[in-house]
Amino acid sequence: MTYKRASFGLMGGLTGLLCFFAILLSTSWGAQLSFYIVKAFAPIEAKYESGALLNDLRLSQLTIKNENALIEVKDLRLQLHLRCFWKNQLCIDELSIASLQLTMHKDNSADNETVVEQPNAPVSFTLPFSVKMKKFYLGKAQINSEKMAIKLANFSSALSVSISATKQMTITIENSMLANAHIVLLKSEAAKVKPVVANTAWPLATLPEIYLPFKLSLKSLIVKALTVTEQSKTGTENSLLSISDAFTRLSWHKTQLSIEKLSSTIGTVGEFALKGKLNFVPPYGVDLTLNSAVSDLALLPQLNNTNQQLLLQGDLSQLVAKVSSEGELALTANMSIDATNENLPYKLSADVTKFTLPDDIADVVTPSTLSLQSEGDLNHQNIALQSNISGFGYQNALLELNADYVDQHFQINTLYFEEPNANNKLNLKGKLQLGDKISWNLTLNSNGLTLPTIDQRLSGRIQGDIKSEGFWQNNEWSVKLINSELTGEINQITLNAKANIDVNHTGKLAPSEVVLHYGDIALNIEGYSDENWHVQGHTNIKSISSLLAQVQGGLNASFEISGPVLHPEVSLQGSVDNILFDQLASDKVNFNVQYSPLNNHQHNITFTSAAINWGDHFINDFNLGSRGNYNQQNINLAWLGDSSVDLVFDSEYSPTNEQVKIDTQTLSLALAKQAFKPDQPINLIYNNSQKTLALNKHCWLGTGAQLCLNQNVHLNLGKDKLALAITANTDLLTSFIPNDMRLESSLEGDVFIGWQQNSMPTIDAGFIINKGHVQVDKEDGLHTLLAWQQGKLNIKFNNSSFLSNVNLLTLDSREILSANTTLSLEDYRFVDTNVTINDFNLSPLQVFTPELSSLEGLLNTQLNIAGELTDPLINGEVKLTKGKTKILGNINNVDEINLAVTFNGKEAIVSGGLNLNNKTASLTGSANWKDELEGQFNFDGESLHFSVPPDVTLTVSPHLIAQINASALKLTGRIEVLDGHLSINKLPQGSVSLSKDVIIVNDKGEQVAKEKPFEILTNIRVLIADAFKVEGQGFVGRIGGELQISQQPQQPVQLFGSLKIPEGRYRAYGQDLSMTKGNIAFNGPVNNPYVSIQATRSIEKENIVVGIEATGLANSLNIKLFSKPTMQQSETLSYLVRGRGLDAETSDSNTAIGVALGTAITNYSGLLTQIEKLPLINRIEIDGDDKQASIAGYIGEQVYIKYGIGIMEPINELTVRFYLLNRLWVETVSGLENSADIYYSFDIK
Repeated sequence: MTYKRASFGLMGGLTGLLCFFAILLSTSWGAQLSFYIVKAFAPIEAKYESGALLNDLRLSQLTIKNENALIEVKDLRLQLHLRCFWKNQLCIDELSIASLQLTMHKDNSADNETVVEQPNAPVSFTLPFSVKMKKFYLGKAQINSEKMAIKLANFSSALSVSISATKQMTITIENSMLANAHIVLLKSEAAKVKPVVANTAWPLATLPEIYLPFKLSLKSLIVKALTVTEQSKTGTENSLLSISDAFTRLSWHKTQLSIEKLSSTIGTVGEFALKGKLNFVPPYGVDLTLNSAVSDLALLPQLNNTNQQLLLQGDLSQLVAKVSSEGELALTANMSIDATNENLPYKLSADVTKFTLPDDIADVVTPSTLSLQSEGDLNHQNIALQSNISGFGYQNALLELNADYVDQHFQINTLYFEEPNANNKLNLKGKLQLGDKISWNLTLNSNGLTLPTIDQRLSGRIQGDIKSEGFWQNNEWSVKLINSELTGEINQITLNAKANIDVNHTGKLAPSEVVLHYGDIALNIEGYSDENWHVQGHTNIKSISSLLAQVQGGLNASFEISGPVLHPEVSLQGSVDNILFDQLASDKVNFNVQYSPLNNHQHNITFTSAAINWGDHFINDFNLGSRGNYNQQNINLAWLGDSSVDLVFDSEYSPTNEQVKIDTQTLSLALAKQAFKPDQPINLIYNNSQKTLALNKHCWLGTGAQLCLNQNVHLNLGKDKLALAITANTDLLTSFIPNDMRLESSLEGDVFIGWQQNSMPTIDAGFIINKGHVQVDKEDGLHTLLAWQQGKLNIKFNNSSFLSNVNLLTLDSREILSANTTLSLEDYRFVDTNVTINDFNLSPLQVFTPELSSLEGLLNTQLNIAGELTDPLINGEVKLTKGKTKILGNINNVDEINLAVTFNGKEAIVSGGLNLNNKTASLTGSANWKDELEGQFNFDGESLHFSVPPDVTLTVSPHLIAQINASALKLTGRIEVLDGHLSINKLPQGSVSLSKDVIIVNDKGEQVAKEKPFEILTNIRVLIADAFKVEGQGFVGRIGGELQISQQPQQPVQLFGSLKIPEGRYRAYGQDLSMTKGNIAFNGPVNNPYVSIQATRSIEKENIVVGIEATGLANSLNIKLFSKPTMQQSETLSYLVRGRGLDAETSDSNTAIGVALGTAITNYSGLLTQIEKLPLINRIEIDGDDKQASIAGYIGEQVYIKYGIGIMEPINELTVRFYLLNRLWVETVSGLENSADIYYSFDIK
């Protein structure tokens, strides 16, 4: 019974225990109890949400905390199934975590705690059951440590762990994907490196075997985006690496790592792929292949558009690397290295057939091939390089280098340069040491070398030998040049140089010599030192421009170094002759220098010149000198001439407190007629360390000006200001004002000057402007342009801005001018200016325009100019009112001129008008200059009457439009000529027009360029009414018509249209001819219109009409006589000239015509023109034949009078004819016989 009871008790206990575990694993309260129990024994806190341990467990939060880390998990879901337990397998349908945060705490272990290396030993690892996880998902994760922060987003994967019959565990990871990973490296103070207590031998010499106790198979891992950045202490991030679309497939079993594929795209750099095998059995076998395609590598742009392959084979003790590249960089390289040897012995060979140098080098050097051989280890390397290059003027030149390097020592076995085509050779050998001590022993020789074209200003060819030895360490040094010689030609100037120099820091100089001859430059130095210096030299430069192109002149100097070795004394004497530099010119400048550099810089220096010109400024007896030492100097400066200076002062310098003290002994300045001199010596102390300035009380007294410091001051230049009182009148400006201008006024006020460290001085000045005026001196006396009673001027200036304000009040206390300006002096130059002018009378300005007999008007402005200094905005208005002007000698009156210009940023609107001889005209328009200048202006008027004595009077109605831009002026519109009169006066005898080859010159004989500020385009319509009268050159009548004035850029003016002559008379052949037809047509050229004119004379008593007709172009007129009825030309000419036909009974009619033509000449001479100016008298004619000479004319339009005087007989005859009708008249004749007749004229057909 006891046994049965025990058995039943044991079975009951086991059954109860199983039930308890079942409840814990399969019920919700069992899950909560489980976490409660775990919390009691471990630092784990969980917030239960729902489910059971084996049935969709959900935790809203899980926290695991210890001294090293804090893990916080949110929204965890675990889905387990027991269906796989019978197969000894754990099945996880899903494990998902919405958020995971891991914070790793700083290791607080002692800094001096040592780290003991522990050898690696194979560890066996297995699980009692297999695991199959269908889905693992991590929404986001953040891992924070002292040195970095990692952020992950959207990671998913599947995992399986299988156990073989031999207990071999295999972990398989597949379908892994990470959407985004961001690694931030945090900058911090350098951590102290813990000492490693172990064998200090080379770590790769004894490599441990790396053994993985299970088989790992990563079938697929995709990382869509990975970025690595570095964050500074200020929080800014700098991108280091950006990878996209990374893919990994690998397997690792025991010591064998097999990488099937590892590929990625790194930003814009390119694509990379790695595959191969690693064996982690020492010395680690390697068989890897890396392929890359570089697209855009900013660090090495020479690798862009290239493909590389790197093969690593062998093990770390015999690692062989093979590199090949195609594209812009084409090379093959082989390298072997023993990485297990701490000295890293290696061998390298490389052949480069194509490569690109950096842009700044590639512009001048073009390499073709490069071959490199090198071997050695970390302590010793030998390099052999050979390359063919073109550049710096060399073509396909050979460059060879063979050198050894051991512990900062270079042994240059060969540095050889040769260009066979131009016979250029250079060879360098020797030793070079770098480090704390720099030393060299080099030999350079060349049979001939053309200088490289580094600078286009330097060219030539040299040859020779140079051998140099020396060293430099701290304050010790030594330099030797041994039997060195250079000859050749530089810039087409012969060069010969020889040198033997041996000198060191102790002052020891072995017998040395330097001889240089370069064109006009000669330099000779020779000497030695024992206890004293014995060095002499001379230089002669005939043309300084061979060294300094901007300086002309010659230099001749001798120098000597003498005195004890430790206290050398340098003496230099010479002159610069015929110097010309910029605007400075002098025949000779002498100099004398005595200098002891090691004796507290004791010196005595003088510069003198008899005469110096600075542009138009002339000075003579120039003297500049300084004598003293580093601490005390006496300095004098003096000259005479257009200006004069006489300055002598003592200076003391204390390097301890950086203090300078200056005491003047003599000081006076003069410029033109102005002279300035202080009333007492000036004492100044400046302390640079304390930034203080002390200055004594004194006044500068000058002609018309006084500047005073009224008390002794001691200024802190960072805080205090220097106060000066100024009184000045305009005599101070006499030299700067034109001779015909007179400015009389004075101002007085105070100026405050301050100093700020690392910035310009500040100025704050305020002045009162006293009563004054501006006058101009003309032939008829002085004319006052502007007068004021008083005014003010304020100026403020500092490192960032300039401010000024000025205003003037007139004699009646009215403000005539007010202007204030603010100008920014920073990078962004800003200006803000306001200008106000009130009722400024233009009358005084008439003296500047002698063409005007009068000028009146009031000018008012109120403008604001603000914005960038190079592109300001203008706002405000300019007004001209009550304007009136008259041109000298002109009878036209222009008054009531009212004009307003309104500015709005980059636009202006013009409006206004004027009266011309009591008729109104208007001017309107606008302009803008936002991009470039453009504008349009309109001028309109009705029935404007004006005269241009003595020739023209006009009544016009203009309607013109002017369009303007930066390069062209376009005129359009119309002009209506309503009435007018044009008198064409006869030119004086001998007048001629200018020929086309005439050249106009100015007073200096220079050709005057006929340049126009604008391209002019014209298209104006001119309408001339029939009322326009023209008189002159024998013509009296009216013209009318329509013309189009046209002009294209760079083309002459052209006319299109026609003019008609509705009425007129033309005097020809001594007769007044009536214009019966007149038409002048223009078709382009102004001076060659088409003419069609007909002028006739009517012989009423015979009913005959004769005349002259002109047709054709003006330069080729066809002129002919005509008659009605038709008759011979001689008959027509007789009627035209004499008023009757040829006389049949006269023996010589040609004689009569000749007499008539003579009278015609008389008529044309102007006598009859003057007679016709008498009232009522017109059409005066002088006629004659072989019997009688006569004069005839009309009184009015109906009475004809003729008076004849006998030639052969003294018989005078008077004829009076009165026209009743055109064909009916009464005629009376009084002479030898008297008669009265009635005539009627009719035609017989």
